[in-house]
Amino acid sequence: MYRVHHGLPVSQQGDAGGRRANGLLIERVSPQDWEEIVDWDEAVAESASPSIFLTRDWISAWWDSFGAGLNPWLLRVADRDARTIGIAPLYVGRLRVGARRVGVLGDQVVGSEYLGIAARSGAEAEVADAVSGWLADAQPRWHIAEFRGLRKGDPAAGALELAVRDESSKAEVEEEPCSAIELPTDFEELLAGLRSKFRQSYRQRTNKLLRTCEVRFFPTESEAELREHLETLFSLHQRRWTEAQRLGAFADPRMRRFYDDVSRRLLRSGSLRFWHLEVDGAIRASQFAFVYDGVLHSLQEAYDMDFSAPGIGGLGVVLRGHVLRSAIEEGLRSYDFLGGAEDHKLRWGASIHSIRHLTVARGGVPGLAGWLETAGVAAVRGSLKEALPDSVLERLRATRATLKRRRARTG
Repeated sequence: MYRVHHGLPVSQQGDAGGRRANGLLIERVSPQDWEEIVDWDEAVAESASPSIFLTRDWISAWWDSFGAGLNPWLLRVADRDARTIGIAPLYVGRLRVGARRVGVLGDQVVGSEYLGIAARSGAEAEVADAVSGWLADAQPRWHIAEFRGLRKGDPAAGALELAVRDESSKAEVEEEPCSAIELPTDFEELLAGLRSKFRQSYRQRTNKLLRTCEVRFFPTESEAELREHLETLFSLHQRRWTEAQRLGAFADPRMRRFYDDVSRRLLRSGSLRFWHLEVDGAIRASQFAFVYDGVLHSLQEAYDMDFSAPGIGGLGVVLRGHVLRSAIEEGLRSYDFLGGAEDHKLRWGASIHSIRHLTVARGGVPGLAGWLETAGVAAVRGSLKEALPDSVLERLRATRATLKRRRARTG
């Protein structure tokens, strides 16, 4: 039986070390026992909106690198047959004002997008009610909760939002755009749907590179070469941000440790798609991506800013084109850019979808303080939107998006 952290009132603990309600068992599982939840990933895969960011490998890798100072509250919900029907990967940390904040494991720094809770299809309301009931009575008492990355249209996310709103004194939802390409069955069909200027530019860059240089596209296929390829990705990425006099994502040793850990897990599971563009014997561009549920997720990329050849540019564009061609040949249905809807993504024919960030606060002074530090800023911003001219709002949005990306990269 899983070991449960102290903190749940004894009056609520069932005979198996968890809480029983409506025929379900909900228990808090310690990180050292996560491997014992043998049907964790099965529950995620059988949800209405499967997400790799809720799988055990992703959550475990994030926790091992970024869990210091946090209190894990990973909840498992099981039915009468002891089958896992839901996973709520939560944690508790402290805000600067001292309020206790509930977050979702994986919600900081690394770029996880589709989070929340996992529930087998059809069990979303049961799981959400069980998780909400557990949180309502959990000790130590929390004051603010931020559930980031809730997918619009996901029944588990919707049920969780309804359940936790009932226990809160304040609630705020902020939406963030993500972008993805629905892949056709042929790469030429994809190109035909793009703007003619961009399509011609892509073909000219690719053809000239192939004519002028010795070119090789290849993926990382073994753990033996993984370390070298990661170091190349880190170096190329950091060089760009160092020259801009900014910290890059991989200046943080925790981020390097996370990539090393999660890439090995993804490689072993057959999910890693770590592609490279080699020109004249050196890797000039890399794209770190992975496959889950028929979707290729592009998490990070970098290119050699010092590479210079007459009339040749856009190495990242050339590599992305190859990765898209490979994804189509593999039979994948979508290429997901994850967060953001920048022009360089939309040029590839990406459509925009949204994720929701839900913040709820409990009554009392700590809850109010936590609210002012988190969602209160968004609430004030919402009030200003009605008073400011569109031109000012656009500048503010652009500045805010830049700051958010910078915080995400630097941790």
